Amino acid sequence: MATQPSQSTMAALEDMFFEQFKTHAEKIKVTRASGKPTLADSIECAHEALRPFDLNKGSERPSSTRGDNQGGLSLVLLPGHFQELQAQDFIMPILEWFLREVRDNRYLITLDIQRFMDDYETTGDVEIVHDMLCRVVEWWEAWGQNVAYFNPYVDGVQAYRRTCTIHLNSSLPATFRPAFRALLASTFPSELTPMDVERAKKIFATLNALGLLSDHEHLVGSTLRDFITEHLTETCKGEWETMCWPVLKEWYAAVVAPWIELVYVRSWMKQSETKAIFDPLNAKYTWHMCEALAKLRISEIFDIIVDYPTSSPALLDLKECLFQTGTRKELVQSLRTANKKRLLHPGADTKDIITQYVSTIRCLRVLDPMGSLLFSVADPVRQYLRERPDTIRTIVQNLIDPKSEFTAGEDGEVKPLQDTTHLADDYGDFGWMPEPAYADAAFRTTRATDIISTLVSIYDSRDIFVKELQVLLAKRLLGIKDQDYDAEIRNLEILKLRFGDAPLQVCDVMMKDITDSRRADQHIKNARKIELENHVPAATEGSTEELPIHATIISRLFWPSMPSTSLVMPGKFRKYQEEYAKRFSEFKPDRKIRFIPNLGTVSLELELQDRTLNVEVTPLQAAIVDCFSSQDTWIVDELAAHLGNLDIPSVDKALEYWLDHGVVKSIGNKQYKLLEVAEEKRTLTMRPARRSSLNETPAATKMEEQQAEQMRVYWQFIQGMLTNFSSLPTDRIHTMLKFAPNYDRTREQLARFMEALKREGLVDLRDGSWRLLKDGGTT
Repeated sequence: MATQPSQSTMAALEDMFFEQFKTHAEKIKVTRASGKPTLADSIECAHEALRPFDLNKGSERPSSTRGDNQGGLSLVLLPGHFQELQAQDFIMPILEWFLREVRDNRYLITLDIQRFMDDYETTGDVEIVHDMLCRVVEWWEAWGQNVAYFNPYVDGVQAYRRTCTIHLNSSLPATFRPAFRALLASTFPSELTPMDVERAKKIFATLNALGLLSDHEHLVGSTLRDFITEHLTETCKGEWETMCWPVLKEWYAAVVAPWIELVYVRSWMKQSETKAIFDPLNAKYTWHMCEALAKLRISEIFDIIVDYPTSSPALLDLKECLFQTGTRKELVQSLRTANKKRLLHPGADTKDIITQYVSTIRCLRVLDPMGSLLFSVADPVRQYLRERPDTIRTIVQNLIDPKSEFTAGEDGEVKPLQDTTHLADDYGDFGWMPEPAYADAAFRTTRATDIISTLVSIYDSRDIFVKELQVLLAKRLLGIKDQDYDAEIRNLEILKLRFGDAPLQVCDVMMKDITDSRRADQHIKNARKIELENHVPAATEGSTEELPIHATIISRLFWPSMPSTSLVMPGKFRKYQEEYAKRFSEFKPDRKIRFIPNLGTVSLELELQDRTLNVEVTPLQAAIVDCFSSQDTWIVDELAAHLGNLDIPSVDKALEYWLDHGVVKSIGNKQYKLLEVAEEKRTLTMRPARRSSLNETPAATKMEEQQAEQMRVYWQFIQGMLTNFSSLPTDRIHTMLKFAPNYDRTREQLARFMEALKREGLVDLRDGSWRLLKDGGTT
């Protein structure tokens, strides 16, 4: 390691110099007498030619103080003097003296540097930085204008440059680094201003002359990388509808590559030397641009998935960059974090979660057809969906919806459900591909499956989907008012293609009931119509009109459990039901029907003194308004008892509808009075009308409540588990309950029951595990 000579060493060197001078005194006299330069004259001339001077006091080197009558020497004779110094072994002492003089006088340059930097910090003008560097070059050139005379004997120029560079780096203040970056950045072009090539050449020539480009290569690289990243962010952030990577490569070739050539390539270099320098730098910064685009797209990946397929070009950008930079782990971590923060929380709707999951499947298939990315990302989403009690229902609703987003973008062909766990190792598959090297250790290549198969595979069994299909199909069939069941028949045929015929036999029975109901209803209508034409008395006394009832007759054993009620329809409604039931028994002597009065809808035309209302209401609402036709004032308790001892809240809720429509009004003490004449004009902007019992108390919801009640027998088992284990997830409870006698419930039914227990304040869900509340007792 090189060290600076100490003061004692320098003093010894000077003593040696003067000893040599005395030793050669006689020889010097002889040389002068003969006309040749003496050693003394050569030393003095070298001092005069090399001694550093204050450039601020003048641009010319001070001349010799010796007069001509004293034998003053001309600098033109310097080569001869340096030859004499070499002959007398004085070249190295003179060079060491010169370098020491440079070190001793470097404060002059430091003062100039500080003055320029002070001006730059005040104004922020990068041209001042360039002027400062040009001034340093002037100092170096002024002090080293005669250093080349050393070169025939020793590399004095290189020693001088090395000394100057060391002194310059030690003299630059801490503020020079940002100033240097700002000076480099000023050479970049902008959208409004093209690159000033001539100015850039001057700046780079100055930096190269001072050795700053090589000494601060890391700053040059970081400045260029920041420029690339800044341009990429400005032009590509949020730009998802067009591919950015091809445009960036064109911009790089037009802007960045010429800049690199200006910085690193010299005109005197051969083509092979230029290529050896330029190609590695070009590859390095192209890779950085690719990595920066990959990181940008990874940071936007959640929103890109939300906007899919509009954002498909952005996915192609990311696919290209993932292939080149290998940032797959960053993508997986970013997407998992974004899903946890923005998607997998109680505030998100289940349909939105499933929709995002479906888009994630499609997007990650674009990025990685082998499926390793999806394998790494999907597990938390799938696990969270299993915890949601309405996941199955949401999936099933989209299964039977022909306009479902879940099947959008598929090839249109309905395929049977596929086993997503089946390994793709079929030796007859000529499209087989090995597992990617970057895949997770637990990943196994599987056959590509459609979206529906992937969603169904969230659960271990398909039976729960079939049961939910039955419930949802029942709800949809009972909600049809125009007896147009063709769409549901088509949906069922599609479901058979996916699930097979055997699991959906119950649904076939339901559809057959609907078809038979339509046939029976039409027969009863036609029979009554013929009787009216032939003036045949009706089956029910006093009935002289067509039956205004369209009934859906279902097989009790094959349909989901229907809600029971004590509602007794009053007046004509009951007569219509009785006549319809009698006529059905005549048509089907071996069968009888029992009406479920709280299901269905009733279309009414109310004729009041000053107005007529046409409304579609629930059977309970129709029953209540019919009671007011025979008695204009009712007490709520009496009304509930009259209609079959109904619960008061149900009656209050039905009365609210007629209050909103101005048909009745409250007169206090839970009494309501019919308004034959409207008291004032009312708008329907008060409360939304409750139109159908299918929305108010759907059969599916009632069946869920009934199933939850049936599971009460297992509460003691669950309570014991949570007492012994403190907390358990739903899956663990479900597994342990399988050891209980006659437990045949699905995990979905258990999840609904646990939610019901939570609403009752018996248990609580924390971090995906159920805990027994301290005040939770037996039920």
